[in-house]
Amino acid sequence: MHPPRPESSGEPTDSHLLADLAQAALERHVSDWDSSRDGFWCRIGPAKYPYADQGWKLHVSATPLSAPFVLVRSAEVLLRRGCAFKFARDLDKVTALVERNYARGGGGKFLTAYPVSEEMCRHLARELHEATQDLHGPRILSDLPFRPGSLVHFRYGVFAAKPVLSNDGCFESLLKAPDGTLCKDERNAWFSPPAWAVPAPFEAPLPERGSATGKTVLVGDRFRVVKAIKHANRGGVFRAVDTRTSADVILKQARPHVDARLDGTDARDNLRHEARILELLAPLGIAPKAVAVVEEQGNVFLAQDLVPGTTLREWAQEHLRTTGAGAGISVSEAVPLAAKVADLLVVAHGIPNLVLRDFTPQNIMVSPEGQVSLVDLEAAVTEGTVTHRIQALAYSAPEQSQAPRFGLVPSRRADLHSLGMVLFYLATGRDPLLVGPVANSHAGQERLAALVAVMQGSQPSLRALAPAILGLTADKPEDRWSLEQVRRFLAGLSSPTGTRPASSVQEPMKPTGHAKALLADGLEHVMSIIRPDEGRLHGSSAFGSTTDPCNVQHGSAGVLGVLVRAARVIQDPALISAVHQVADWTLRRAAEVRSTLPGLHFGRSGTAWALHDAAQLLGNDALAQRAVQMAEAVTLDWANPDVCHGLAGAGMAHWQLWKTTGRSGMRTRALLCADSVLTAARHREGRVVWPVPAAFRSDLAGLVHFGFAHGVAGAGAFLLTSAQATGRQEYFDAALEAGRTLRGVADIKGNAACWPTGEATRRARSDRMQHWCSGASGVGTFLVRLWRASGDPEFLDLAKRAAETVHQARWYSGNAVCHGLAGDGEFLLDMAELTGDPCYRDRAEQMAEVMYAFRVQRGGLGLVTDESALVVTADYGTGLSGVLGFLLRLEHGGSRMWMPDLPAEEDSLDRTTTSKSGLNRRPGGRL
Repeated sequence: MHPPRPESSGEPTDSHLLADLAQAALERHVSDWDSSRDGFWCRIGPAKYPYADQGWKLHVSATPLSAPFVLVRSAEVLLRRGCAFKFARDLDKVTALVERNYARGGGGKFLTAYPVSEEMCRHLARELHEATQDLHGPRILSDLPFRPGSLVHFRYGVFAAKPVLSNDGCFESLLKAPDGTLCKDERNAWFSPPAWAVPAPFEAPLPERGSATGKTVLVGDRFRVVKAIKHANRGGVFRAVDTRTSADVILKQARPHVDARLDGTDARDNLRHEARILELLAPLGIAPKAVAVVEEQGNVFLAQDLVPGTTLREWAQEHLRTTGAGAGISVSEAVPLAAKVADLLVVAHGIPNLVLRDFTPQNIMVSPEGQVSLVDLEAAVTEGTVTHRIQALAYSAPEQSQAPRFGLVPSRRADLHSLGMVLFYLATGRDPLLVGPVANSHAGQERLAALVAVMQGSQPSLRALAPAILGLTADKPEDRWSLEQVRRFLAGLSSPTGTRPASSVQEPMKPTGHAKALLADGLEHVMSIIRPDEGRLHGSSAFGSTTDPCNVQHGSAGVLGVLVRAARVIQDPALISAVHQVADWTLRRAAEVRSTLPGLHFGRSGTAWALHDAAQLLGNDALAQRAVQMAEAVTLDWANPDVCHGLAGAGMAHWQLWKTTGRSGMRTRALLCADSVLTAARHREGRVVWPVPAAFRSDLAGLVHFGFAHGVAGAGAFLLTSAQATGRQEYFDAALEAGRTLRGVADIKGNAACWPTGEATRRARSDRMQHWCSGASGVGTFLVRLWRASGDPEFLDLAKRAAETVHQARWYSGNAVCHGLAGDGEFLLDMAELTGDPCYRDRAEQMAEVMYAFRVQRGGLGLVTDESALVVTADYGTGLSGVLGFLLRLEHGGSRMWMPDLPAEEDSLDRTTTSKSGLNRRPGGRL
């Protein structure tokens, strides 16, 4: 896992400054306009402003330093012209808009104006340009500037057209073409109006579409760009050729006014500073040489020697992929490389008072010969410097993380702490990301020591390096090991008589009660963050917030399902009250956000399932009837056959509702889904697959997946359930064919097996995944059930290998049920239940222990983060609720959530077809 790396967010600011300036301007010009604030924006306009659905809009860029002036001058123009607008609500938000890694399609958009006509648009653009032309702001990449260098930009996009729920269950801003067809309002990092858009009402000429394709780019009349390595809001990183020497170089770009700060500096200053640091370190042999700094069209470019090899992060990940083991990096490779990495810091600290501040696996290069060097050195400064704070999550010392946003840099002992964390990563291939307490004084090392203690049982290199890691990461800078201590220790490990762990045997974890603690704290937290008066029941991820608020994956249905499960096994009136509250909210909101999408996780089938479960718990017949009606309204005329978005998922929900209600209509609808999924199967190259049709309006269109969420495993599991429910041979035969397909594409290594995401990537080893959505635990979820039904030992063998894969990968996984430990743990509990082997339950408990090791503290509660590893959200698929569903099953038993809990096959098979069925009967077997 690679943690995000937030930069400084600028100087401390008055959060009301910009809003107060706008309010003052508003009071000078109009009396009947309103201002309102949301999470990011402040909006100004009359209550009944005649917004167009779409058209040419204006954006004005700014830096944190220029934003107050840009706002005041722009507001005067816009209020005088009667044009509604919005702006970033405070200087921290402005700083975020110009950060180096902000989305390139939205970077710099400080203020947006919504003209009601082309004539107004023309006048506003000219007046806004004249009002702001002596101020600074970055170029907005998705737009065209009104004039060269202008802060005023324009693009064609949605104004007031309401977002539409897509076939994938996400709300999209759509543009309507003259013929009535709809297309996405794309926020690309280049000017890309729809082909049919009315010509812009400005004097600026529109660029020719695709005019730059294939052109040779020569920077500074010297460096010929060969290929792009990375694109970011700050600028690109390119591989280039120095035409003077024919040498390969790395070319780094800094765009004007990106990474801008209140002291007037920006990315260009940072890049020039990096060139000066390279001049200091390159002669020492630990950094590339700065070849040249050139400026072109306001951009600054740094050309530096191309360093062969990969980053330490890439090196470690490749070693983990190659070995396929869950024991981290081997001692024979980790210890010698650790000594070289420590020597890097020794040499760098030979420069008097130099502090690197950004000593991380991403900034250490490993050559093919095993030599190491430093790159990306713009953060390095000398002690006593007053500058902006920079921190790399998991690697910065406490005094660096807690430093003022602008102030004295910490001493070089902060680099010692970073070295200790780098050694942890070098040994394990896992970031020591301990969000929360690790940032609190005198709490970080205690957490790290606990993590080392629990991991080192299966990580020989971590056991070997643990004394140095803990010695370097003491909370107090004065208590940290010196570099000389580190070198002596590592030399001792490398000597023939040095002590090294001889065994890589993975030691089993013993039950600790940590799962119960995580469950109790997690349920308390989820109940505390329910927001019954808002448009979403709880906060979600950035993507989750764009989806149907009532779905299972990111919305209220997932939370409701978990609360119902908890209320059934935990005697707590607060849980019953929460179920009432969430069910009422879901029913009300579902009526407001109308949808008939069929998917189990992103559609309304899962919502109906959750509401019916709640109705059973509460004894509420009216709610049960509403849930059935919701399921009956789900469309079955659908092209996507998958579980998350399509008919396989809808069919699973209908089988469950048939089981709980006995309604023949639910059975009929489930059969319609099964027949449609059967028809959607495509046979090619000896395999059966379920592609999403290329013509279907979906981000998944044209793709073929092998996993559970979108592919063969999920379709096979649904058809197997349908065979169980009906005894129909054609469903069972298709499920067997799905199992054979997965057997054919399995990548077996030792005792483990993994699967590619889909056909397009099945030859790429780096695409092998291990989770429910698209990997081993989802495939294993199907295969172990197929074994129970068929008795074919090859399916059981593959399921066991899938279980080995997820077990080995436990220290390298996130927490989520969709693609993380919770989903992997659910599969291991399936294995324990269906095979009767208790070792799989032990392994499921280990998943909970890994979660506990990386928990965070929020309000005195120990909580599990979402898939970002940084924040806690209640989402089922990617956040805390899915984890709680797994922990409930681990602690209290029960069936797997969102899998139809049908009776044993002897009770459910259609007796008119059982004589032809190949289903293998096992007493009490649940598929």
